[in-house]
Amino acid sequence: MSAGLKEKIAALLAATGAAGCVECGKCVAVCPMAAMYPDFCWEMSPRGLIRRSATEEGLLDDPVIWRCTQCNAGTDVCPEAVSCRDLVAGLRRLAAETGRNVPSRTCVLCAKPFVPQAVEAYLKGRLAGADDRYADACPACRQQRYARRNS
Repeated sequence: MSAGLKEKIAALLAATGAAGCVECGKCVAVCPMAAMYPDFCWEMSPRGLIRRSATEEGLLDDPVIWRCTQCNAGTDVCPEAVSCRDLVAGLRRLAAETGRNVPSRTCVLCAKPFVPQAVEAYLKGRLAGADDRYADACPACRQQRYARRNS
């Protein structure tokens, strides 16, 4: 890993509070991925991602960073207010910036990736037969579209 990338990850850990994680495991206890994925394990848990961000070089290539729903449940219970959601968003951004594979649905309005394929596959399974246009645009663009239609 380049020195520049190490610095970016260190800055991300500091900005999200992940550098102050006390490894209590409360984030893991509320993480919905445990129910979503039969292969859920420590490596993909919020606590695992925090630890791995600080110690491993290959994390940006690992597909587990694309399995998080970014629900923010871990942050809600964290005694140190670590933002797991922002950490995952930052890791995804760094992966995209450094040319890694971005397994994600792209917003039809702003062209930014926003729904990782693993999360989309889970949702489609849970909403079998439902119209999947709910996920054609990112949340920000959906809000703007709603505002335009209802103003």
